Amino acid sequence: MMHKFLFSLLLSVSLLLNSCGSNSHSDGNSQVFTLQEKEFLHRLFLTEYLWYYRVASHVDYAQFSIPQEMINTLRVNPPDKWSFTMTSQQYEDFVNQRTTGFGFGYTQDLQIFLVRIGAPAYGKLQRGDQIMQINGQEASTSLLREASQNLNAAATFTVLRNGSMVDVTVTPREYSFKVSLGKIILQGSKKVGYLRYDAFTESSVAEFETIFTTFHNENIDELVIDLRYNGGGSLAVASSLIDNITNAYAGQRQMYLDWNANYKNRNANYTFEDADLQDGNELAMQRVLFLVTKDSASASEAVINALKPYLGDANVITVGEETHGKPVGMTGRTYGQNYYFLINFFVKNNADETTSFDGIPVTCTAEDDIGHIMGDKNETMLSAALYYIQNNGCP
Repeated sequence: MMHKFLFSLLLSVSLLLNSCGSNSHSDGNSQVFTLQEKEFLHRLFLTEYLWYYRVASHVDYAQFSIPQEMINTLRVNPPDKWSFTMTSQQYEDFVNQRTTGFGFGYTQDLQIFLVRIGAPAYGKLQRGDQIMQINGQEASTSLLREASQNLNAAATFTVLRNGSMVDVTVTPREYSFKVSLGKIILQGSKKVGYLRYDAFTESSVAEFETIFTTFHNENIDELVIDLRYNGGGSLAVASSLIDNITNAYAGQRQMYLDWNANYKNRNANYTFEDADLQDGNELAMQRVLFLVTKDSASASEAVINALKPYLGDANVITVGEETHGKPVGMTGRTYGQNYYFLINFFVKNNADETTSFDGIPVTCTAEDDIGHIMGDKNETMLSAALYYIQNNGCP
């Protein structure tokens, strides 16, 4: 296995920092961006960066006052819209599933689409709620942001829920959250294991191991994994998830990292667990259904792609919309209090295939129905997956 903090994509960090609350460590630009740090970052681009040969060798460092500004100028876009920086505190908060605020994501018109598991809003506000007022004032993004940063001060949300106005009080605070939620759904004569999985964080392994133990003990017939908002994370964690899906290919290669021409010595494999390392809760699925959207990226796409050479394309079913399209990944490098994540490698499966920069096409098209909670049999994407299980075809 690779270093446990090897990340393939941190779209999930963007969701954590920019959706449903504040993050007390979110200002990565407060420190001085020194000449030495600019030179360090430029060297990374000229050496370890996947498209190093397209980076300017001479750069006027004086034009950059913050790290992300320099990254945006030097990265090769297209295709690279992902290379970024974050503070060490942001990184630690992400991998340990910690943040501050209310704990929900919302659309431009202030409709909630996601409530983070274990957040202050969890069990109070619901996916589909339309925020109308905050503390008696007409709701706005600025008012919501202000309330989320006012830690430990209760806020009253007036939301439109199922045609009725409802008042809900939530107190923003520092909190730890979960990214995994499992349940068993009866579909005809079949037991379907449903796993909601929001991010490939280190802390999530223990979460989904417990869920897979339940799936194993209940002897499920089918598996649906909901990755609709999973923007990626650790590839080592992705490998662990694959291990739990099937134990039939012990020791074989799941996927590998293909670095740039300067660093082929860093190419590395992820493999299925050896038989003597399996702990007994692994499944032996012959088919898996994934719920995906444009927010399903990188490690999410890598899991789908890694299973195809083993289960076959016809048995790796995607429901929803075409995925994000990020077949590449990055390794974090540090300078002072900053982490730099620049694209370093392609992620390929055992058939030497990457996913497309256009994303993975879906087997069945279905909308992300935010009028129903995730895991509800009546939610459009899950309903389409259950229909496929019952009828071996799209609705």
